[in-house]
Amino acid sequence: MKQFITPEQLLMLNNAQKVNLLDMWLPQVNTLAMARVCTDVINDEYDNIVFVIGEVLVTEGHGNLVLRRYKLLDESSFEENDELSENKEEFEPEYIEPGQYFSKEDCLPVFSIGQLIELLNRVRYGQDGFQISIPPIRRMIGDKGFTVINSNELEYEEEELCDILWNALVECL
Repeated sequence: MKQFITPEQLLMLNNAQKVNLLDMWLPQVNTLAMARVCTDVINDEYDNIVFVIGEVLVTEGHGNLVLRRYKLLDESSFEENDELSENKEEFEPEYIEPGQYFSKEDCLPVFSIGQLIELLNRVRYGQDGFQISIPPIRRMIGDKGFTVINSNELEYEEEELCDILWNALVECL
């Protein structure tokens, strides 16, 4: 089962939808985000990186949020540094200080299924709630996949729960 939306889904949003999504998004530590990083200035080429938010910082005087990313430790760095090798048993951090910072405005959230459900509830999708239908493991021919139905009888159907929740949220943007 697909657990998160994909960068491709985020890139399909138009500018107005991206702005609305950023307004709704409250970045939190240990959640995923996607940033567009310039890889070639001359040819205007960008790469999308998905990262885990390690810290959310507020810049003084501006109120802008800066996302600091976690960076996984490279185990070979312990072996190269004799001082750390001697104390390896005492000190084994899971992450090192990240070397990259991103402005919230330059990122988009990579939501999980739970985060999508929470957002749909927050934007009052269907005003009177919505229903999520999960198909049985052994489906018969003609059985529907995952569905989301709101009080206005708008219905979305997909093979992945994450995709239908995303489609419903995009409708609200």
